[in-house]
Amino acid sequence: MCLFFVIVAVGNSLHAAYRVQHGLLLQHSADTNRDYAGRLAQLADSFLRKSAQAIEAAALDVAESGLDPAVIRKELDQLASITDAFNTIIAVDSSGKITAARPESEFSVGAGLQAFQARQLLDAKEATAISGALKGPGGQWLSIIAHPIFSPHGSYAGFVGGAVHLQGSSALQNALDQLHYQDGSYFYIVDEKGTIAYHPNQRLIGLSLKDTQPVQMVLRGQAGTQRVDDTDSHGQLVSYAPISFANWGVVTHRPIEVALSNIAELLLKTFYYSLPLLGISLLAIWWLSRFIAFPLRELAEVAANMDDRANFSRICFIKSWYVEAAMIQKALMHSFSAVSSRIRKLRVDGSTDPLTGLINRRGLDIAIDKLTRTAQTVAVVMIDLDYFKAVNDKFGHAVGDEVLKAISVLIMAEARREDVVARMGGEEFVILLPETDIEAAMRFAERLQSTIERASFDNVGRVTISLGVACYPTHGDDIHESLVRADAALYRAKAAGRNCLRMA
Repeated sequence: MCLFFVIVAVGNSLHAAYRVQHGLLLQHSADTNRDYAGRLAQLADSFLRKSAQAIEAAALDVAESGLDPAVIRKELDQLASITDAFNTIIAVDSSGKITAARPESEFSVGAGLQAFQARQLLDAKEATAISGALKGPGGQWLSIIAHPIFSPHGSYAGFVGGAVHLQGSSALQNALDQLHYQDGSYFYIVDEKGTIAYHPNQRLIGLSLKDTQPVQMVLRGQAGTQRVDDTDSHGQLVSYAPISFANWGVVTHRPIEVALSNIAELLLKTFYYSLPLLGISLLAIWWLSRFIAFPLRELAEVAANMDDRANFSRICFIKSWYVEAAMIQKALMHSFSAVSSRIRKLRVDGSTDPLTGLINRRGLDIAIDKLTRTAQTVAVVMIDLDYFKAVNDKFGHAVGDEVLKAISVLIMAEARREDVVARMGGEEFVILLPETDIEAAMRFAERLQSTIERASFDNVGRVTISLGVACYPTHGDDIHESLVRADAALYRAKAAGRNCLRMA
């Protein structure tokens, strides 16, 4: 679970980093694109102003010459020699007829200007004017920068104009072509009518974009950036800036996928720089999980082997360093004690005669196995109550049971602490006397017979016993065989009239 939530947290952090970087990259790209549009507008504005200044100077010189045709041609030649801003320089009279042109290949001297926007230049009689995109005589898209000429009497006499090609090669075209990005970004320039005056794809020059929102905004003199989504890509960042001199505008397009092109690299670097802390965190989680789980694992192994008493000492040494594990350890210790007590009780019950409290046949076998390993000599005394069936028949089994319990007490009183006293079943008892020879065993048997014979039992009176005595290793190769020999001696005592003892 810790690893799962660490992965979730790392994923969430990376997602958050992605969203933040996504926003920052878009914002940075938008700012850059807006600045780019502003610089382009400044460049175009500077070009047009300098070109207009050159035209204005030529127009003033022409006016001072008194409109001498020779002076006009000389001024045009001089202007063409000092600037490459114009593809063609023309002089036009007040009727719109071209009076001079340098070079004369594009505009024919004596011909009239027919284009609507070119005709508008004749109406600009007070200051320098610039036409929008228009088609020249050869079908070439161009723009004309014009300055009015006045006669010595102050009347309007036409203008001097410089034509700048919008297609093909021109100073403006060459300057702008060098400012394009190589990543899919591009820009275009529109005139005051919203017609494209410059575009890297020259086939689009002359196309009207007056209905597009960025063009409408820039022709109002506004600058800014907006996101434009389209169906063919992830969208564009569109920035725009006005060219104040000509009331034109620059519009730049930058694909959003280009702006976000390095977001994967940034995200990878973010993940890379977070790896050390992530690795330390995972190692800490692994170590802590093992540290936390260790006492639980130890306690679980103990709980799975509750019947193994060796685990009781083991459970005491388990370091349960936090409250929950300590509570489990305490509960297991209580349970272990309870189970051990129950097992001991079951073992005792399984090897003890419930009536007399003496060991039964199973307990006797256990005692014989133990004595076989520890004792060198073991005397065996077999006892049988004489005519006990008559006692049960006459006084009842309850009274008979009381007699058996009383006999057991008398036997235990005569036996030593290390002696083994067992009830074999019914009215038959066995006594094992470790480290006892046959003579001592016979004296013990005689003393026990005399004690029982003198005793008086409630409701019954006196009871006698018959005894058979054997000794290991004198009477048999093992204690079991001595037990058989003692039993045979007991039968001989009963055959001899009872209330006596016999030796194997």
